Amino acid sequence: MARTALIVGASGIVGSATAALLVEQGWTVHGLARRPQPQDGVLPVAADLQDAAATKAALTGVAPDAV
Repeated sequence: MARTALIVGASGIVGSATAALLVEQGWTVHGLARRPQPQDGVLPVAADLQDAAATKAALTGVAPDAV
């Protein structure tokens, strides 16, 4: 069974590289960003962390093994 990761800041330099590495290793990856950029194998999650209600709503159904 594939492990699931949530990458916060997935559209940034470090976040996008981390997401790509995890996808390559077979993880299911959710990428959280204010404005997610398309990235192969990454499930985009659009939310602004300063808006708690919107972030909570955007993460409904996401159950990561690692953040």
